[in-house]
Amino acid sequence: MSLAPVRGRPPRDLEPPRDLARGWYVAGRSSHVGRRPRAAVVAGREVVLWRAGDGAAVVMDRFCPHQGAALELGRVVNGELRCTFHHWRFDGEGTCVAAPATRRVPRGASARVHPSWEGLGYVWTWVGSADPEYPPPHFPHLDKDSPAHRRYRFAFDTPAPARRVLENGFDVPHFPVVHGLADGLRLTWDTKEDPHTIAARITTDAITLPAPLDRRPGGLGRLCLHLRSTPSYQVLTFELNDRPVAHELLAVTPVAQGRTTMHGWTVVPRAGGLLGSSPVFWGYRLQHWWGTRADLRIYRDAGETDGSINTADDEGVLRFRQFHRRWTGRGDK
Repeated sequence: MSLAPVRGRPPRDLEPPRDLARGWYVAGRSSHVGRRPRAAVVAGREVVLWRAGDGAAVVMDRFCPHQGAALELGRVVNGELRCTFHHWRFDGEGTCVAAPATRRVPRGASARVHPSWEGLGYVWTWVGSADPEYPPPHFPHLDKDSPAHRRYRFAFDTPAPARRVLENGFDVPHFPVVHGLADGLRLTWDTKEDPHTIAARITTDAITLPAPLDRRPGGLGRLCLHLRSTPSYQVLTFELNDRPVAHELLAVTPVAQGRTTMHGWTVVPRAGGLLGSSPVFWGYRLQHWWGTRADLRIYRDAGETDGSINTADDEGVLRFRQFHRRWTGRGDK
């Protein structure tokens, strides 16, 4: 799956996503950013990803400020991005450091570089304001010194806006209807830690599987989903009888109006007993894929409503939307 337009294609008429929150969004996978520059689209903005001389990933406007050549057609030479058209070269700060066949580098010649951070297997870029207003994601479950675990990466395209992808975990009524979880789910809000985070727990005293997979009268036990979300990414932990069984980093790339890529990591701790076994890991991965596909099928044809018809059970979604709305409305000028 690629977020990049076809190489060499001229600028396109891209409609940026509406009501996009300021935040950190994935620009591309780290493994895809190498010796050759790579084009991508984030929030309707065409950029090029490349690595400077110190190895740092750079997120830069896709088109050369001189005469508009697509910079992914160029090359990285001695740690600088060289445009294919006139061989102007730009450093990791976007400054033009060489302009062959001209008497001197024009004053102020530079390409716009966007705030970026590389970690967790992705290159992230800040969207919506000149400077980042909160930190990039913290997901220690991928650290080298984290407890033994199994993990997998996922990626899905959807026409849903980024907000709908992120609010889904707070939508308590959809869990029993779409995913078959037991009724009686309870939503409790965690103490607010900072202005860029909203956190909650969704719990049920007994989760059961369809017969004949689970024949125990009490089912599998008590389930808790802990969500901690910023306006642009979130971390989820699934607990069974107070024991973590999976951690998930959910990130999004708002490509343009009508297209979002949702992607991230799922980490399942290795442990003794059935829950730590390989069959349970693959079973969890299958139900994750199946459940996500069920949500995506609904997203595909869903429309936006005016938000005036709600029930008390919609508290989670409504509160997340209110939180998300506080981070929208200040786009790049």
